[in-house]
Amino acid sequence: MSVLKTPPKMKIFLALFGGQPDLMDKAATQLAQDFKQGYLGLIDFQSPDLPFTDTEYYRKEMGPGLFKRYLSFSQAMGPENLVELKLAAMALENQLSGSTGRQVNLDPGYVFAGGLVLSTGKFSGHRLYLGQGVWGELTLHYHRGAFRALPWTYQDYLKPEVLSIIGQMRRHHMLEQKSL
Repeated sequence: MSVLKTPPKMKIFLALFGGQPDLMDKAATQLAQDFKQGYLGLIDFQSPDLPFTDTEYYRKEMGPGLFKRYLSFSQAMGPENLVELKLAAMALENQLSGSTGRQVNLDPGYVFAGGLVLSTGKFSGHRLYLGQGVWGELTLHYHRGAFRALPWTYQDYLKPEVLSIIGQMRRHHMLEQKSL
């Protein structure tokens, strides 16, 4: 018989992209402040801005010259909070939208010992329902010392510089967990 246990805390991260650096800064700071009155803590890691050229899907809505940034927060949290965080991110995207639609895309998730989980509002057969219209997806699996792609892993998460960024977040999280 299995014994139910409370899951360990996860390293919260945010993948955000758009074409306006000041708006991306504002969005990240605002989300950190608003979510459960600062429950995420401070931004403790921020990647450089990376060109986002893997798809034209967002061009009509956000315009050309998009870039993506990855960041993480100092306060780890339980995975059950991902639904509320995704809803807060979606509300902020709507608040910051312009006449053509979203001006910034906020994709929260978490990094943990076993990989990286993204939240989404879109169903697909490999995603697990988390509640309130939010689905979770294991996007990268960590196995034998490296992140491994899955058949549905987005192309930008396979780039060496992105794997390095996510690896830094994972290492930082593992060190934090050891010190508890």
